[in-house]
Amino acid sequence: MVLRHKNFGVSTTINTAASVPSPPVDRTSSGFIIGPIADSVLIIGAPIVALIIAGPLFALPSPNFHVSIRATPADLRQVLIVMFINAHLFLVYFRSHANQKIFHLYPVRFVAVPLVLFAMGVMSPTVLGIAGVIGIWWDLYHSSMQTFGFGRIYDSKQKNDAAAGRSLDYWMNLLVYLGPVLAGAHFVDHLNSCRDTLQPLTTEGSILDELILQRTPDFLLKHQNYLAGAIIALGVPFVLFYVYSYYRLQQNGYQVSWQKVWLMIITTAVSIYCWGFRSFIDAFWVMNFFHALQYFAIVSFAENRNLIQLFRVSRFSYGWALAILWVVSFCLLYGWCSKVFENGTWSTSLLMTTSLMHYWYDGFIWSVKKKQV
Repeated sequence: MVLRHKNFGVSTTINTAASVPSPPVDRTSSGFIIGPIADSVLIIGAPIVALIIAGPLFALPSPNFHVSIRATPADLRQVLIVMFINAHLFLVYFRSHANQKIFHLYPVRFVAVPLVLFAMGVMSPTVLGIAGVIGIWWDLYHSSMQTFGFGRIYDSKQKNDAAAGRSLDYWMNLLVYLGPVLAGAHFVDHLNSCRDTLQPLTTEGSILDELILQRTPDFLLKHQNYLAGAIIALGVPFVLFYVYSYYRLQQNGYQVSWQKVWLMIITTAVSIYCWGFRSFIDAFWVMNFFHALQYFAIVSFAENRNLIQLFRVSRFSYGWALAILWVVSFCLLYGWCSKVFENGTWSTSLLMTTSLMHYWYDGFIWSVKKKQV
């Protein structure tokens, strides 16, 4: 999620009538996006929150979480995280389709493209397979760009030049997310999980099955030690260069945002810890949970006026809370349905379409170049 802004608070494309109440925001706290408590828990400290929740969950015996969904055995912990992930994917539609100012800017992107992609997915397992491959790795890129965006907002809160350190942050965030996955102890599990996920979407013996599910994973598995070594050999010097470069920027007037510093430290530590030392399921749970939590927080805050108008709750003193409750409820309902009906062609195509649209829409809706934030 590329978030750069000027006077971030509420989308400038929204009608901001004085009669519409806003959620309480601490205007005296310099450097925060939402406020000191909300930022500390829902953005900066979100990875730690995810660890605190996941620790007790996965310390309990697995049989305690055995459930049956449509006669299929499942682990309730995995059901809940998939539900939450899919809910946050659906949330983007409240930023795109439910915001009329934004919607009218890109009618083809918001109507024609998802309909065509959904129809192609229903008709062709190959299309679903390709979409699945793209989605898995686009998800990692998208997650890294969300943290990148938060960091750039915190920089702007300190009145720093928008270009200062931008490339450094871009590559640093890619390293923080992709590095531990590719070099971590559970890279093999990650590849095998991808294979299991994509296998039903491909035709046996097809080019997609042969290249994406067989040759490429086998090549990566065979050379994983070299890949890990290369990441470490390049990553460690880059981290040192990153710190030194910001030291030089500070000498030239750059104002350090401690919020950004702690965001990067916590996210990096949790990413390395999860992918390097926790089980694959734990790592998947934690990394996806805190990403989705951050996304719910920022969209609920940035879109509060639009959501208040959408649900017609401006007459209530806490209309913003009611609007957020409605949004979260709708998204969780979608997340639950997507999990319950995940094996159907139609439902799988809808999920793939929503996933790709989420990554794509998020990349341009928040763009400061369009002056939409």
